[in-house]
Amino acid sequence: MVTANRVGPSYGVEIGNGQSLVRSDTRKLGAGGDTGMRPHELLESALAACICMSIDMAAQRAAMALPALTVTVALERLDHESGFDVSLRFAAPLSDAQRALAREAVAASPVARTLGKTVRVRPATVDDA
Repeated sequence: MVTANRVGPSYGVEIGNGQSLVRSDTRKLGAGGDTGMRPHELLESALAACICMSIDMAAQRAAMALPALTVTVALERLDHESGFDVSLRFAAPLSDAQRALAREAVAASPVARTLGKTVRVRPATVDDA
């Protein structure tokens, strides 16, 4: 479970899972600051991290060594849908088999699969202290 608490200046948020903490922030109407990544950057980060891990796991299962990897994820928000462009950059050229493994791992990434489904945010329950 993840919790979020307002901290610091306007829009500052501390997010935790009971073990690790990250901060998020944004700038709106001259308020907010630079205490952390914007919420959409956190979403893109989750996708990029999961893709890196998925590629590493797939390569390990296939006993296939891969060169160092950089993943770039760009979020495109439109009125009717949101989309993600994923770019993989390896430190050295890949064989056809390595390239296929990387593409398959991106599609199989748990976060990519989740984002590929219809996602609903259910109405919030509000509890008073």
